[in-house]
Amino acid sequence: MNPKREPARNQFTNRPKFCDYLERYQAANKSRWTKLNYVSQRVGIGRFDEWLKITNFKLHELDWQKLLELHRFIASQGVSANGCAKGVQVAKHAIRWGIESGELPQKLEDIYTFHFCKNEWSHELPPLSVEYLSSFEPTRPGSFIHHRYAHRVFHTYLTERKLTYRKLRHRDLIEFIKYLEQKGFKQQTKMTLPHKVKSYLAWLYEKKKIRIHAEELLPSRLIPKKPRNLPRPLDPELDRRLQDLLGSTDDIYYKSILLIRRTGLRITELMKMEFDCIEYDRKNRVSLKVPPIKLGIERRVPLDPETIDLIKSIRTMSLANHKKKSRPKFLVIRESGLQPRYERYSSALTEICARLNTEKWINLHSLRHTYATSMLNAGLSITSLKELLGHKTIIMTLLYAKVTQEKIHEDYSEAVKRMSNQQIPKLLTRSTESPEEIFLELNRILLKRLDLAENPLEQKRIRALQARVSKIKTEVMRG
Repeated sequence: MNPKREPARNQFTNRPKFCDYLERYQAANKSRWTKLNYVSQRVGIGRFDEWLKITNFKLHELDWQKLLELHRFIASQGVSANGCAKGVQVAKHAIRWGIESGELPQKLEDIYTFHFCKNEWSHELPPLSVEYLSSFEPTRPGSFIHHRYAHRVFHTYLTERKLTYRKLRHRDLIEFIKYLEQKGFKQQTKMTLPHKVKSYLAWLYEKKKIRIHAEELLPSRLIPKKPRNLPRPLDPELDRRLQDLLGSTDDIYYKSILLIRRTGLRITELMKMEFDCIEYDRKNRVSLKVPPIKLGIERRVPLDPETIDLIKSIRTMSLANHKKKSRPKFLVIRESGLQPRYERYSSALTEICARLNTEKWINLHSLRHTYATSMLNAGLSITSLKELLGHKTIIMTLLYAKVTQEKIHEDYSEAVKRMSNQQIPKLLTRSTESPEEIFLELNRILLKRLDLAENPLEQKRIRALQARVSKIKTEVMRG
């Protein structure tokens, strides 16, 4: 009988102890690391510890030039360039911890080659903020990270302006919007961060910690809006060439990118796609079970026989890469037996663009645009497309999937043919409203604008308009 084979494990995850300093660093920071991050941190610390023992360097002697030797040491072990960079980054974090605690004599400028600037948004959060964020952490870890960042920025602003929750007024939130602009945040952050702050203010109002409602403090109309950029699908000829190239290779990344094109997946959905993702309903129809990643919406995408074969081939390759008796958890597994990172898909697509010899910039999300547009052109209704793409509202779908000019002309021709074959009913005209109803509507609009107006000059101008409308109403009703 053959002895039971022990699975291969990473030498650094099994290592009993590092040097005293690194053990203390690990114990102090362990609670901040997630389960996955803890493993990668321990691997990085293990390589750093091994390098220190081989070179006999002391921690207080290290600077950025010596850390270049650490990079070469990790590379000599056959680690990828990305892994080498992360190993050096772990070492820098460990040294930085000693510098900030006063245990090591170096300065941060000695470790970092650029002008080091400490994170401005590391403000300690108050208990109320921690309580609010705790509702996100167990079920939505991604949302927790983004909301925590928004809270740190917001509370940094409150501390700088010496404001408390009770003192918050409408003008303070307007200043906060300007504050984000002054700090040079990107457009996406300036759009999303105020919404996160507003949801927190609404929660504070429910808890009776502030007296003014969130909508009064920060009206939605003041928050910067997302520019409505039209989607950029690939032209039909380039799309055909792309699919031919992706389908002609046995590379697991090429096949995964082709799956995005065939099903309209987001890249995050592909990365979290379960191995057993194919489902059969009662009528034996086949669908792809898409995990609820972005909006918490789990959906089913119908599959054609060609796409089913594509998924099966990806599963076969993943099983070979997994190299274990158990089935892998996720659909795509790379040669090392782990999940591919986003950067690997992106670099594969860059390689594909070079092989296509095209100057058009293609990203992974443009394949989703192309899927949506091709479905509309093939006659799929906009409501069905909404469900396939996993959008919350039809408005998102209308912005997302552009109907091409060719489709518009085809629909117009079909509509003209149908109209010529049937009697067109007379259009019903809307009955004219009475003058009194028109003036009542005008007065209602002016009152609403007056409530929203903050500038005294604007309020004076609206009151003058009200007086003019009242005078005209009197003259009209007399006539």
